[in-house]
Formats: sequence, C-alpha cells, structure tokens
Amino acid sequence: MTGTIRFAFGLQGAVSAAMALLIAVYLTKFYVDVVALPAGVMALAIAAGRAFDAITDPLMGWLSDRTRSRFGRRMPYIAIGVLGNTAMFVLLLNPPEQLPDVGLACWAVAALLLSFLFLTISAVPRQALAMELTQDQGHRQDLFAAIAGFVAIGTIVGAVMPNVLAGMGIEDGREQMFWQSMIYGGAYLAANIVFLLVIREPRIDAARGRTPLVPGVRRALRNRAFRITFVSHVITAIPFAIPATMLPFYTQHVLKAEDVWVGYFLLAYLLSGLMALPIWLIVAHAKGKRVVWLSASAIAVVGGAALFFAGPGDERLVLFIHMMVGLQSAVWLFVGGAMHADVVDYDELLTGKRREAQFAALWSIIPKFALIPGASIPLAVLGSVGYVPDAPAQSADVVFTIKTMHALLPATLNAIGLGLMWWYPLSEARHAAVQRAVQAQAQGKAVVDPVTGTTLPPPQSRAVSDDVAWQLDYFSPNELAHMAEGGWRRVSAALATRIAAWGVLSVALLASVVPQLGALDQDPGALPALTIVLAGLTLTASLFHAARAPALWRMRRAPMSPTTVLAHLESVAPQAPATMRLRVASVVQ
Repeated sequence: MTGTIRFAFGLQGAVSAAMALLIAVYLTKFYVDVVALPAGVMALAIAAGRAFDAITDPLMGWLSDRTRSRFGRRMPYIAIGVLGNTAMFVLLLNPPEQLPDVGLACWAVAALLLSFLFLTISAVPRQALAMELTQDQGHRQDLFAAIAGFVAIGTIVGAVMPNVLAGMGIEDGREQMFWQSMIYGGAYLAANIVFLLVIREPRIDAARGRTPLVPGVRRALRNRAFRITFVSHVITAIPFAIPATMLPFYTQHVLKAEDVWVGYFLLAYLLSGLMALPIWLIVAHAKGKRVVWLSASAIAVVGGAALFFAGPGDERLVLFIHMMVGLQSAVWLFVGGAMHADVVDYDELLTGKRREAQFAALWSIIPKFALIPGASIPLAVLGSVGYVPDAPAQSADVVFTIKTMHALLPATLNAIGLGLMWWYPLSEARHAAVQRAVQAQAQGKAVVDPVTGTTLPPPQSRAVSDDVAWQLDYFSPNELAHMAEGGWRRVSAALATRIAAWGVLSVALLASVVPQLGALDQDPGALPALTIVLAGLTLTASLFHAARAPALWRMRRAPMSPTTVLAHLESVAPQAPATMRLRVASVVQ
C-alpha cells in the first residue's frame, strides 16, 4: 500500500476530526450563549440526532454492501455524503440572525439531523472501504495508524482554532463560526476530492455482499470475535466521553487550579498520543494487535485511577499523568480498525460473504450513543449530590463524586473492557489461517475453523443451500422449532407482539418528553436526552422485527421441511441449544 493512499485516507480524517471536535465541544455553547437558542432545545436536538443514527447506520451499511454500480459500492455514497455534509456543516454554523425562536429551533434541529445523516452516508462506506482495501496485516496496520495520526493532528487543530482566530482579532462568536465553517468546509471538500481521485475501490462481486439485513445481524452476533469486540467497545466507549465532560470540574474543584490548565491537560494528552503512535505501530508489527490493545488498556486503567489521588496544587503531577495516559489515546483507531477488518475476514469464512459496511455500521453506532450517557449522566449525578453552579467551592461529597466520576469510573470500565479483550480469539497466526481457509473454501474444499476447530464444508456442499440458510436465519432457533412443530400461529402472534410492544414503548418514551417542551428555556437535565435515545433504540427494535414479517409470510406459504430446519440448526447454527435440535429431531422422526 502506497504512502499516497495512506495520505488520502488520513487527510480527510484530519479535517473530519477537527469538524467533529467543533460540533462536540463548541457548538452547544455557541448556540446557547451566542445564538440564544434555549439549552433544552439543543440538548434534545443532539439526542434526536443520535437516536436517528440508530436507524440510519445499519441501513447504510446494508445498502452499501448490496450496491452495484459502475463506480463501485462505496464511492457513490462517499461523494453524496461529502457534498451534503459540507452544506449542512456551513448552514449549522451560520444560523440566520433574524429568525424567531421557533424558526431558529427548526434550523438547528434540521441542520443537525441532516448533518448526521450525510455523515453516515459517507462515513460508513468509507470505513468499509478501509477494511477491504487490503488483506495484508502489515498494510492494514500502516493504513489505520496513518489515519489515527492524522485524526490526532486534526483534533489538536480543532482544539486550538478558536484561540488562533481570537489571536487574529476575530473574537465575535458568530464571526468565529463563520470563518471556521469556511476553513473546514473548504478543506473538507478539497481533502475528499483528493480521496476520490487517489483511492481506487477494489472490484468485489457485489453478490458477495447481498445479504438480507436481519439474518446479517444474527450472523454477525454468532461471530465470536465480533461479539467480544462489540461488547468491549460498548463498555469502553463511555470512558472516552466522561473525562472530557468532567475535566473542567475536576480542574476547578479538585485541583483548585485556573481554567487555563484544562487546555494544558488536553494538549498534553493529545500530543503524547500522537508522538507514541509510531512506537505502538512497531509493537503491533512485532507482537500483534491484541498485545497493543491490552497494553493500552492497562495504561488507561492505571493512569485513570491515579487521577483519583491528586488534590489541590497537584497541577504538574496531573499534567504528567495526562501525558502518561495520553500514550494510549491514538491507539484505538488504528488497532481497532485493523482488528475490525480481521473480524470481517473471519465472517467471510463463516458466511461466504463480504460485509464490511454492515459491520462498520454496527461498530460506528457505539461511540455515537456513548456520547449521550457519557456526557449527561455525570452532570445529573453531580446535581443529585448537591453541586451548586458557579459556586467557588463545593461540598466534600461533591468533590469526592467528581474525583470518582473523572477517575475511578472510567478506570473501572476500561478494566472490564480489558478483561473481555483478553479472550479475543483472532491472533495474527489464527487470522493468517482464516485467510488461507477462505482461499481454500473458494476452491470448493472443506476447511477447519481456526477459532472453533470445527470443520466447515464449502457453502455449495452444505446440507442446507446458502439461500435457504439465509432465509431460515430470519428466525431464532426457538421460532424454527415451533414452525417445525406446526406452531405457526404462536410464532406469528409472538412476532406481532414484539413489533407492537417495541413500537408502543418508543411512542410512549417520546410522549413522556413532550410535556417538557414548554420549558425549554431551562436545562432539562439528562433524562429527556436519554429518553429520546432510548426511543430511537426501541423504534429500531420494532422495525427490526417488522422486517421479519415478510419472511414469516413466505415461510407460511412454502414451509421448510423439518429435515431442512434440523440440518440448518446442526450445521449453519451449531450454537443453537440442544433442546431446540431435539424438538425438531422428534418431528423428523
């Protein structure tokens, strides 16, 4: 893989990181303090955007994997998403001055939602493209390390840009946002033009990605390597948001230091990670990605916990701790991306399909949803223990809570994630065996699964044809057992109940937020935002089950024989409980 390819991926990553930091850190304060949008509106708009992602991310991944076009299955979406995201970014940062409150609220909500949508349209296929661009372990690590380095640089640029503009005499909030929208918007377009001109999408048969959405999710969850990384990411994503939220409170009330130290701590953290990245890359080449992941997790656990023991006057000690903890800050993007690509390779061995975008969508949801509880729950906890806004001093209980939330909670969550990743099964040797097995399977040979040790016949030689197996995977083993026994009515009723129950719960959650819309000039706290996110998840669950209804109708019109169902449970879904297989076997007999 050439340096030009790494540069093209990294350059757009740097600009995207600066834009993301601007939205995550500065946008809310701009809209509340400068634009005078009620804080409650902005909080709910951000929550609605994250809930919207619960639906759009999986759909985008599924759509990109199934696309056939002369331009590939990734590039058309990347181009559309870039153009739309650029326009929405500029509009979001430049709201009209002469708008009534309702119009201003609609502007912010619409621009934010559309920005999230176009970002998903471009980001999910781009992540998939990075995973499928090369099968070589070393090249993958080099690519994701380059992206991580550029992202770290972009994050630093985004953090200091307001100060740079202020130093140039641009201090008005609206004027600062205008110039940032022009700088970042232009740079984003230019970087992505370079990307589209340099990167050549590999020609992969789109039929290898044409899988049904629901069975695709079920099969992803059967993949042991995916389950471990997914659960670990869910747990460790929250610690990324909590320290950033709590750092100003920690600096003021625990260290009794001036606000300027917040910037010093962040800069030390980010620069340390950037400088350590080449060393981590060397370790990854020599010892493997899992060793890097576990080592970085250990640094996060020990360094995070050490912050608990600092107190007033320990600014330099805390600066040193942030430098130490920052050593792992750039690891996750490069080693995580490379491990995700390995998981997709293993999925190809299990399913015969290439589904980079579907996996990228599942992984991309994690950090988006972690931002909401990671940012809002700590503030809600502070309020519950007696935090007094703008007070020069806080009670001992509040100070202890700040230290716990800032240091011990992230360290604990990182320790749990470390423990889970200890069992990650795809070492470099096993992954090489997976790649050899995929090649042998493509030649019609039976192979041994390097992870489980079971024998996998080629898809065309399995007891159940590939098309039939994917159709059966619309249903759980228990549902298949009921259908084999003739319990169609029971399965239909259960499916209808799930669709209705999740849908009603989603509506009820949204309805519970409506009464608070009359007091949006006040901070609504964490509960409404979390409620909206939960409503998005429950709506997704309802739609997930609704997508299974046509498959159930087809199965009722042309039932599969119990023999076929049993063969499916024994070969394609071997993790199905033995009791389910016995029930189906009794029908066969």
